[in-house]
Amino acid sequence: MQYCLPPNRLEVHLLHFNSHPDYGKSLGDADAEMLGQSAPREVERFLSCWPHHRSTPLLGLPSLASRIGVHSIHMKDESHRLGLGSFKALGGGYAVVRLLLEEAERSIGRRINVGELHEPDVRAVAAGMTIGCATDGNHGRSVAEGARLVGAKARIFVHDDVSARRIAAIAQFGAEVIRVKGTYDDAVAEATRMCAANKWLWCLILHGQGMSASHG
Repeated sequence: MQYCLPPNRLEVHLLHFNSHPDYGKSLGDADAEMLGQSAPREVERFLSCWPHHRSTPLLGLPSLASRIGVHSIHMKDESHRLGLGSFKALGGGYAVVRLLLEEAERSIGRRINVGELHEPDVRAVAAGMTIGCATDGNHGRSVAEGARLVGAKARIFVHDDVSARRIAAIAQFGAEVIRVKGTYDDAVAEATRMCAANKWLWCLILHGQGMSASHG
Protein backbone atom coordinates (compact mmCIF):
# COMPACT_ATOMS: atom_id res chain seq x y z
CA MET A 1 0.00 0.00 0.00
CA GLN A 2 1.27 3.51 -0.79
CA TYR A 3 0.10 6.76 0.76
CA CYS A 4 0.45 9.77 -1.54
CA LEU A 5 -0.09 13.28 -0.16
CA PRO A 6 0.32 15.88 -2.92
CA PRO A 7 1.68 19.29 -1.85
CA ASN A 8 -0.95 21.72 -0.55
CA ARG A 9 -3.70 19.12 -0.88
CA LEU A 10 -5.82 17.69 1.93
CA GLU A 11 -6.81 14.43 0.19
CA VAL A 12 -5.01 11.20 0.96
CA HIS A 13 -4.90 8.78 -1.98
CA LEU A 14 -4.67 5.11 -1.09
CA LEU A 15 -3.18 2.80 -3.67
CA HIS A 16 -3.58 -0.93 -3.02
CA PHE A 17 -1.59 -3.42 -5.07
CA ASN A 18 -3.29 -6.76 -5.76
CA SER A 19 -1.13 -9.41 -4.13
CA HIS A 20 -3.57 -12.32 -4.45
CA PRO A 21 -1.83 -15.42 -5.89
CA ASP A 22 -4.58 -15.79 -8.52
CA TYR A 23 -4.15 -12.24 -9.83
CA GLY A 24 -3.62 -12.24 -13.59
CA LYS A 25 -4.75 -15.84 -14.08
CA SER A 26 -7.57 -16.79 -16.43
CA LEU A 27 -11.00 -17.26 -14.90
CA GLY A 28 -12.40 -20.75 -14.47
CA ASP A 29 -15.32 -21.73 -16.70
CA ALA A 30 -17.97 -21.07 -14.02
CA ASP A 31 -16.53 -17.64 -13.13
CA ALA A 32 -16.12 -16.72 -16.78
CA GLU A 33 -19.79 -17.56 -17.38
CA MET A 34 -20.88 -15.53 -14.34
CA LEU A 35 -18.74 -12.47 -15.12
CA GLY A 36 -18.71 -12.54 -18.92
CA GLN A 37 -20.35 -10.04 -21.25
CA SER A 38 -23.46 -12.19 -21.70
CA ALA A 39 -24.06 -12.60 -17.94
CA PRO A 40 -26.06 -9.36 -17.43
CA ARG A 41 -28.43 -10.32 -20.25
CA GLU A 42 -28.98 -13.72 -18.67
CA VAL A 43 -29.77 -12.17 -15.29
CA GLU A 44 -32.16 -9.68 -16.92
CA ARG A 45 -33.93 -12.57 -18.64
CA PHE A 46 -34.59 -14.17 -15.25
CA LEU A 47 -35.60 -10.94 -13.52
CA SER A 48 -37.98 -10.03 -16.34
CA CYS A 49 -40.36 -12.73 -15.13
CA TRP A 50 -41.31 -10.42 -12.22
CA PRO A 51 -44.77 -8.99 -12.96
CA HIS A 52 -43.63 -5.40 -12.24
CA HIS A 53 -40.26 -5.60 -14.00
CA ARG A 54 -39.35 -2.44 -15.91
CA SER A 55 -36.30 -0.33 -16.61
CA THR A 56 -35.48 2.08 -13.80
CA PRO A 57 -35.30 5.77 -14.80
CA LEU A 58 -32.14 7.76 -15.50
CA LEU A 59 -32.64 11.20 -13.97
CA GLY A 60 -30.81 14.34 -15.06
CA LEU A 61 -29.28 16.66 -12.44
CA PRO A 62 -28.68 19.86 -14.43
CA SER A 63 -28.42 22.17 -11.40
CA LEU A 64 -25.69 20.07 -9.82
CA ALA A 65 -23.86 19.76 -13.13
CA SER A 66 -23.95 23.54 -13.59
CA ARG A 67 -22.75 24.17 -10.06
CA ILE A 68 -19.66 22.00 -10.41
CA GLY A 69 -18.97 22.98 -14.01
CA VAL A 70 -19.58 19.80 -15.98
CA HIS A 71 -21.78 19.22 -19.03
CA SER A 72 -24.26 16.83 -17.42
CA ILE A 73 -24.81 14.48 -14.49
CA HIS A 74 -27.30 11.62 -14.50
CA MET A 75 -28.44 9.42 -11.64
CA LYS A 76 -29.91 5.93 -11.96
CA ASP A 77 -32.92 5.72 -9.63
CA GLU A 78 -33.08 2.18 -8.22
CA SER A 79 -35.40 3.01 -5.32
CA HIS A 80 -38.40 1.25 -6.92
CA ARG A 81 -36.59 -1.71 -8.50
CA LEU A 82 -39.06 -4.65 -8.55
CA GLY A 83 -40.78 -3.21 -5.48
CA LEU A 84 -37.77 -4.16 -3.34
CA GLY A 85 -36.43 -0.65 -2.75
CA SER A 86 -32.80 -1.45 -3.54
CA PHE A 87 -30.68 -2.96 -6.31
CA LYS A 88 -28.89 -4.87 -3.52
CA ALA A 89 -31.92 -7.13 -3.14
CA LEU A 90 -31.88 -8.54 -6.67
CA GLY A 91 -29.64 -11.54 -6.03
CA GLY A 92 -31.94 -13.45 -3.70
CA GLY A 93 -34.91 -13.49 -6.06
CA TYR A 94 -32.67 -14.40 -8.98
CA ALA A 95 -31.24 -17.32 -6.99
CA VAL A 96 -34.74 -18.55 -6.10
CA VAL A 97 -35.75 -18.70 -9.77
CA ARG A 98 -32.53 -20.53 -10.65
CA LEU A 99 -33.06 -23.03 -7.83
CA LEU A 100 -36.62 -23.73 -8.97
CA LEU A 101 -35.58 -24.31 -12.58
CA GLU A 102 -32.83 -26.71 -11.49
CA GLU A 103 -35.22 -28.59 -9.19
CA ALA A 104 -37.93 -28.71 -11.87
CA GLU A 105 -35.49 -30.08 -14.45
CA ARG A 106 -34.50 -32.86 -12.05
CA SER A 107 -38.10 -33.69 -11.18
CA ILE A 108 -39.67 -33.40 -14.63
CA GLY A 109 -36.72 -34.75 -16.56
CA ARG A 110 -36.35 -32.12 -19.26
CA ARG A 111 -34.93 -28.66 -19.83
CA ILE A 112 -37.11 -25.95 -18.25
CA ASN A 113 -37.07 -22.37 -19.55
CA VAL A 114 -37.71 -19.35 -17.32
CA GLY A 115 -40.80 -18.64 -19.42
CA GLU A 116 -42.36 -21.84 -18.02
CA LEU A 117 -42.37 -20.71 -14.38
CA HIS A 118 -46.14 -20.64 -14.23
CA GLU A 119 -46.79 -23.90 -16.06
CA PRO A 120 -48.73 -26.39 -13.89
CA ASP A 121 -45.98 -29.02 -13.71
CA VAL A 122 -43.37 -26.42 -12.70
CA ARG A 123 -45.72 -24.85 -10.15
CA ALA A 124 -46.29 -28.30 -8.67
CA VAL A 125 -42.54 -28.68 -8.12
CA ALA A 126 -42.36 -25.20 -6.57
CA ALA A 127 -45.20 -25.99 -4.18
CA GLY A 128 -43.04 -28.72 -2.63
CA MET A 129 -40.02 -26.45 -2.20
CA THR A 130 -38.99 -24.54 0.92
CA ILE A 131 -36.18 -22.02 0.65
CA GLY A 132 -34.29 -20.80 3.70
CA CYS A 133 -31.89 -17.94 4.23
CA ALA A 134 -30.44 -15.68 6.91
CA THR A 135 -30.68 -11.93 6.48
CA ASP A 136 -30.25 -8.43 7.85
CA GLY A 137 -33.19 -7.33 5.70
CA ASN A 138 -32.69 -6.82 1.95
CA HIS A 139 -31.67 -10.36 1.04
CA GLY A 140 -34.50 -11.96 3.01
CA ARG A 141 -37.05 -9.69 1.41
CA SER A 142 -35.81 -10.63 -2.05
CA VAL A 143 -35.83 -14.37 -1.29
CA ALA A 144 -39.33 -14.05 0.18
CA GLU A 145 -40.71 -12.26 -2.87
CA GLY A 146 -38.94 -14.70 -5.19
CA ALA A 147 -40.50 -17.61 -3.35
CA ARG A 148 -43.96 -16.04 -3.58
CA LEU A 149 -43.47 -15.38 -7.29
CA VAL A 150 -42.67 -19.01 -8.11
CA GLY A 151 -45.10 -20.54 -5.58
CA ALA A 152 -42.56 -21.89 -3.07
CA LYS A 153 -42.39 -21.50 0.71
CA ALA A 154 -39.75 -19.35 2.42
CA ARG A 155 -38.22 -19.57 5.89
CA ILE A 156 -36.23 -16.42 6.69
CA PHE A 157 -33.91 -16.40 9.71
CA VAL A 158 -33.19 -13.05 11.39
CA HIS A 159 -30.99 -12.15 14.35
CA ASP A 160 -31.76 -10.02 17.40
CA ASP A 161 -30.83 -6.67 15.85
CA VAL A 162 -33.16 -6.90 12.84
CA SER A 163 -35.88 -4.28 13.31
CA ALA A 164 -39.61 -4.94 13.40
CA ARG A 165 -39.99 -2.80 10.26
CA ARG A 166 -37.59 -5.01 8.31
CA ILE A 167 -39.29 -8.15 9.58
CA ALA A 168 -42.67 -6.80 8.45
CA ALA A 169 -41.21 -6.01 5.01
CA ILE A 170 -40.17 -9.67 4.70
CA ALA A 171 -43.38 -11.13 6.13
CA GLN A 172 -45.57 -9.18 3.70
CA PHE A 173 -44.50 -11.63 0.99
CA GLY A 174 -45.85 -14.60 2.93
CA ALA A 175 -42.55 -15.86 4.34
CA GLU A 176 -42.23 -17.36 7.81
CA VAL A 177 -39.74 -15.24 9.75
CA ILE A 178 -37.73 -17.10 12.41
CA ARG A 179 -35.89 -15.11 15.09
CA VAL A 180 -32.50 -16.38 16.24
CA LYS A 181 -30.70 -15.25 19.40
CA GLY A 182 -27.35 -13.64 18.72
CA THR A 183 -25.71 -12.13 15.64
CA TYR A 184 -26.03 -12.51 11.88
CA ASP A 185 -23.51 -15.35 11.99
CA ASP A 186 -25.72 -17.15 14.51
CA ALA A 187 -28.67 -16.75 12.13
CA VAL A 188 -26.56 -18.18 9.28
CA ALA A 189 -25.58 -21.17 11.42
CA GLU A 190 -29.19 -21.87 12.41
CA ALA A 191 -30.46 -21.43 8.85
CA THR A 192 -27.80 -23.83 7.59
CA ARG A 193 -28.66 -26.38 10.29
CA MET A 194 -32.42 -26.19 9.71
CA CYS A 195 -32.09 -26.38 5.91
CA ALA A 196 -29.95 -29.49 6.20
CA ALA A 197 -32.22 -31.11 8.78
CA ASN A 198 -35.40 -30.45 6.79
CA LYS A 199 -33.94 -30.87 3.28
CA TRP A 200 -34.85 -27.29 2.42
CA LEU A 201 -33.07 -25.38 -0.30
CA TRP A 202 -30.86 -22.64 1.04
CA CYS A 203 -29.82 -19.26 -0.28
CA LEU A 204 -27.31 -17.75 2.11
CA ILE A 205 -25.03 -14.72 2.01
CA LEU A 206 -21.78 -15.50 3.81
CA HIS A 207 -19.77 -12.46 4.86
CA GLY A 208 -16.70 -12.15 2.68
CA GLN A 209 -17.79 -15.05 0.44
CA GLY A 210 -20.77 -13.72 -1.53
CA MET A 211 -24.00 -15.65 -2.00
CA SER A 212 -24.40 -19.40 -2.11
CA ALA A 213 -27.55 -21.19 -3.24
CA SER A 214 -27.95 -24.95 -3.05
CA HIS A 215 -29.83 -27.92 -1.68
CA GLY A 216 -29.83 -28.60 2.05
